[in-house]
Amino acid sequence: MKWQVQNPSGRGFELLVAVVLYVAAGEVERVTPITHGHSSPVWLAAGVAFAILLIRGRYLWVGVAAGSFLVNRLGHASLPAAAGIAIGNALGALIGTALLAREPVAPIKRLNDVFRLIGYGALGTGISALIGPAVLVLTRSHNWVPFPSTALMWWAGDMMGVLLVVPLVLNVAEFKIAKPRLAELGLLVACLLIFSEFLFRQTTVAAAVFGFCVLPFIIWSATRFSIAGAALSSFVVSAFAVCETGNNVGPFAAYGSPLRNFEALQVFMSVITVSGLCLAAVIADRTHMERALVRENKLRLAQEQYRMIIETTNDGVWIIDDQYHTTFVNRRMAEMLGFLPEEMLGHTPFDYVFPEDVARKRADLERRRHGNGREVIYNRFRHKDGSELWATLSTAPIFSDDGERIGALAMLSDVTLLRRTEDALRRSEKLVAAGRLAATISHEVNNPLEAVVNLLYLLKIQPMNDQAKQYLDLTEKEVRRISAITQRTLGFFRDDSAWVELSVAELLEDTLAFYEQRLTGHSIQVVRDYADRGIVSASRSELQQVLANLISNALDALNGSGRLTLQVSMASDNSGTQVVVEDDGAGIAAENLERVFEPFFTTKQNTGTGLGLWVAKEIIQKHGGTISVSSSHGPGGEHGTRFSVFLPRCIDRRAAA
Repeated sequence: MKWQVQNPSGRGFELLVAVVLYVAAGEVERVTPITHGHSSPVWLAAGVAFAILLIRGRYLWVGVAAGSFLVNRLGHASLPAAAGIAIGNALGALIGTALLAREPVAPIKRLNDVFRLIGYGALGTGISALIGPAVLVLTRSHNWVPFPSTALMWWAGDMMGVLLVVPLVLNVAEFKIAKPRLAELGLLVACLLIFSEFLFRQTTVAAAVFGFCVLPFIIWSATRFSIAGAALSSFVVSAFAVCETGNNVGPFAAYGSPLRNFEALQVFMSVITVSGLCLAAVIADRTHMERALVRENKLRLAQEQYRMIIETTNDGVWIIDDQYHTTFVNRRMAEMLGFLPEEMLGHTPFDYVFPEDVARKRADLERRRHGNGREVIYNRFRHKDGSELWATLSTAPIFSDDGERIGALAMLSDVTLLRRTEDALRRSEKLVAAGRLAATISHEVNNPLEAVVNLLYLLKIQPMNDQAKQYLDLTEKEVRRISAITQRTLGFFRDDSAWVELSVAELLEDTLAFYEQRLTGHSIQVVRDYADRGIVSASRSELQQVLANLISNALDALNGSGRLTLQVSMASDNSGTQVVVEDDGAGIAAENLERVFEPFFTTKQNTGTGLGLWVAKEIIQKHGGTISVSSSHGPGGEHGTRFSVFLPRCIDRRAAA
């Protein structure tokens, strides 16, 4: 509430206003009938001086001194006496406000503020009360009472002026209230004046009783209008009491002499003023504490709600300081990387990326630090187990209250599955393209092959020696083998999802033919155990895709040598066909065995997509069957993997579609 005016002309105007206000307050008191010499039961000018210096600045002490000098000269004080009193009044106000201004005092809100006003106000006015009477004694200007009594009455009058004026001026903004409350305030003042007038006209009412009678109005004002209301009520009652007592009316005019009336009136005013201010301050303190408690509860509730949102969101929340150290991660963020939240605190993001990504990550952070810091990027992190975590990263800078950048906030969404899907899709598209190319080549090769077969037939009926016939038979055999391969390739890649009755054993042989070169080029023994043809109703292309995936996985596990076992048999309850593809390779680790049918799970990091067995399971379930796996793994003893597929003889195709 205190500010300075830098314009010299503005300061001059303020000095003039300070002089006018002080003189006006002094003249009001000087004409009060009860005033004796240079002492008054309420010296309002002292309160005006304190208020001016507190609100506008202590440089206005010159205006206070000039105003005090004029007031005393107008009161017929000698020039030395007026100058000495002016210095004392200005010095007291300056010291008192300097002590008060060490902490905010505008407006008065708490009981501690009231005590500070009383304490520092008493010290400041005490200085004035010592200098003023001393000047009067030294200049022989007045000697109507002894010096101690004069100093005490002087101090009491100045102190009452401070207590009545300063709280009212500092808290005047509290009167900016709604119209219904303003009407209540007017009613309060009116009732106080009417009741005071009534009591002052009662000759039987003692001063103590009068104090008790006005106390309810002080309580009313303190509870309903806080510090400003209590100050206003005390001011109104005190002004009324001073005027009536000066006219020798009321309970304070019955003590036999003006001096005793003076003392009784000051005791009454000080009691109701201090009581009203303390009561209002206590109520304001309690109200402030209750509001602070409500705000604290709301803040705590909001913090709990925000924390609940942060901890339950499916996105990771990561906060780092300006040195890139982690200051907060939510539980989801820690789970995404395989850590506990407390394990990540203090670490930098570089601890959670692959070594080859550290330089790029550091460059990204530096770029965002010197830019606006807001962007959405696609980033790779390193999981605790060494696997990849792909995430979309949305970042924003964090600033302090003074606008300094103190860190960054990142929201991360796990898109690893999406990334794997994209990779698998790209690989699948490559495979589809390769399949279409192979089918096209097979189709183009098949036509001239038929012509070659026909030419070989015509050539065979021509006369030739035995060795030529032998070469011709060998050529025809190889050509027919090439033709069979092209026919199988066309059949495998032809989009034919129609359900037909087929033999699983024959389909298994056709599928195995694709890997004939791979089998003959390695030391792999194929054991066939076809106890049944395995007649089922199925989609030939889809079922062949399943068998091709199982055989391919088995050959990969054999790694160039071993035994591949193929079995087709009737189920024990004659409800369908049992197909077994078994190898004696390295086997599958126990921790991976339950995950082999999960999408994107693969142990072949460089070649596998993790979709083959998942698709195989979906196809078998679509055909109403089941697929299971068992494996032994480890050094020594038997090892290998066995896939078992059950296919029912009949299934409702509409339900499977």
